[in-house]
Amino acid sequence: MSIRPRLALAVLLPALGTTTTASAMDSDAHFFESLPVVLSASRLPQALQDSPGAVTVIDADMIAATGYRDLARLFRLVPGMQVAQERGSQQWVTYHGLGADYPNQMQVLIDGRSVYSPHYSGGANWSALPVLLEDIERIEIVRGSNSATYGSNAFLGVVNIITRHTGAETGNSVSTRLGSHGIADLAGRAVLHDGPLGLRLSAEEQRDDGWSGLRDAQRLRRFNLRGDLALDAMNALQFSAAYSDGRLGVGFRDTLFDGSGERDLEQSDYTLHLGWRHTPSADEEWSLSWYRNGERTRDEWQVDSRANCVLTVVCDFLARLPQLRGEVDNNRRSVRDNIELQHRFSPTDGLRLLWGAEWREDRIESAFLFSDGRTPSQREWRLFGNAEWRMAPEWLWNAGAMAEHIEGDTLRLAPRLFLNWQPAPATAWRVGYSRAWRQPTLYERWANVQVSTDVFGVVNQRHTPNPGIRPQQIDSWELGYLGPLPWGGLADVRVFDEHITDYIRRTPVLDPAPFVPSQALSDMLGGNPFLIHQIMGGTQWANMPDKVRLTGIEYQLTLRPRAGTTLRLTHTVMQRRADDPAVRRSVAPYSASLTWLQEIGAWRSAASVLHMGPLEAGTGYAPGQRYTVPAYTTLDWSLGRSLRVGAQALEIQLTATNLLGAHQELAHKPLQAMPRYAGRAANEAGRQVFVSLQLPF
Repeated sequence: MSIRPRLALAVLLPALGTTTTASAMDSDAHFFESLPVVLSASRLPQALQDSPGAVTVIDADMIAATGYRDLARLFRLVPGMQVAQERGSQQWVTYHGLGADYPNQMQVLIDGRSVYSPHYSGGANWSALPVLLEDIERIEIVRGSNSATYGSNAFLGVVNIITRHTGAETGNSVSTRLGSHGIADLAGRAVLHDGPLGLRLSAEEQRDDGWSGLRDAQRLRRFNLRGDLALDAMNALQFSAAYSDGRLGVGFRDTLFDGSGERDLEQSDYTLHLGWRHTPSADEEWSLSWYRNGERTRDEWQVDSRANCVLTVVCDFLARLPQLRGEVDNNRRSVRDNIELQHRFSPTDGLRLLWGAEWREDRIESAFLFSDGRTPSQREWRLFGNAEWRMAPEWLWNAGAMAEHIEGDTLRLAPRLFLNWQPAPATAWRVGYSRAWRQPTLYERWANVQVSTDVFGVVNQRHTPNPGIRPQQIDSWELGYLGPLPWGGLADVRVFDEHITDYIRRTPVLDPAPFVPSQALSDMLGGNPFLIHQIMGGTQWANMPDKVRLTGIEYQLTLRPRAGTTLRLTHTVMQRRADDPAVRRSVAPYSASLTWLQEIGAWRSAASVLHMGPLEAGTGYAPGQRYTVPAYTTLDWSLGRSLRVGAQALEIQLTATNLLGAHQELAHKPLQAMPRYAGRAANEAGRQVFVSLQLPF
């Protein structure tokens, strides 16, 4: 372990010992009175101090206090999370880094429904999620591997977005945001109660012009219907239907051959979700659910052999050829169907059990991603169980396992075992081990991308399939603490040691088989038929031969020095070991945030200082490109007030992000590789300021 993690341990762990005085524990009782019951760690409803692993909760009050209009920005306030933007509409969210091209190491759920995208390389398309911030009751983030509970994609962690039950809704509202860079948002929420039935309809449109200097404007629309119906005292139905669409400016004007040319991307997503819950007693519950997610993306542009050529010898050579143009048809769509059965019960005092089964099927259509005509699909079967056993008043065991069979692979088991020691009501220590797997996505296994021109046909095998790719595996050890600080306040600490084998990474492919250049192209290129392929490069997803190891400490300290004031400090330091320096640098070695929340009468404010370490990650591929985004610090601030206009309530809020100025957070590699950007950032996040108004009625 490096000096920085050792120093943090030396400072923190002695202070978190059990020598805390009774008076200090009493003074912090209000922290534990408000600790939430969480579901995402084991699927069992548990007090936070009973959970097998570290869980951070962002509640509705915290969401409202920040004033953020982007869901993904909230995760910058969570220990261990690494969040960045390539552009205003492109969010990169991961836990403990990795996923340099596509952050797909983390499961993302909305009300228990998986929303990672089959055609988004297993990651979440944050701009397309059909959920309004105002509908969210809380977000539970499991910081650590959790495949024992949620299967393959919960490799490094879980984000579970839980929306508000209609029974907790009290009225309707309309809201708007107006601000810099063309920000113009409008939203409305309507709630209806009719006996045992509750309905909520939410709609939102977001518009902005994006960041300066980029084709980055976006228009997003979201619609969401949720219903809750109590059939009787023991049975309830929940159903939801959601739709979102958007038009996003993407691409860059300066990439080689317009390989990522400027254009407008159109996307639409829908979901249908139906669930039944049977609760014969407080200690027993059955649930059955089905959902379907559908995604469609329209993404088309043209590549040009004379666009943005940078090597003189190559440019002169290509200038003697006919101008080669090709249409890129990156249109795609996917469908997911999922059925899940779950049963929770308590056979004896001190023992709670949960078991369940799940079936899923993903299907993708894309003539561009799968140019061999393949329409890949994948079926998955899961059987899972979790047990919570209070062996003694101070000792709590949590055990869980997921048996998972993915079509085309063998049956795999993901186990987890945790022991929690609770020497006092306000103190919880935990130690545990888990093993998890992440299956290759359909894109990683079968992508076959070819670039064609109108004269010579295929000139570049951009991406080659790898049907033999293996799942990656993680073995994780954890030591944690949740409890009071000697000087007052609450600490949440996680020390981790994570070993990853068969890590899946994007690797160059020198032999472009099965790409066979046309005879006309071979003759024209004078004995080097693969010239264009060598310039543009080809890749394949493959397993890394050596191990990746992440070791470190992360913590969150919460202080309430006086009524109405809350301070939250998060800090993560980790040591990264990997033979491949690009993989090693795809994990920021440190990150931190400090948030000051203040309430004075009708006023409330939130100020957050955010710091991210250096990171080599980004989108796209450029042969040989190595670029590390420097460390940066930025400041977000929001100030709001409740008003009365006659008999009508009104909420007004002023929010500003990136107040410390422009900075780069994530690189688009083909753009950054262009000589004109040598030594400087090609895409920088800028300041945004906007005013929000909300009118409840």
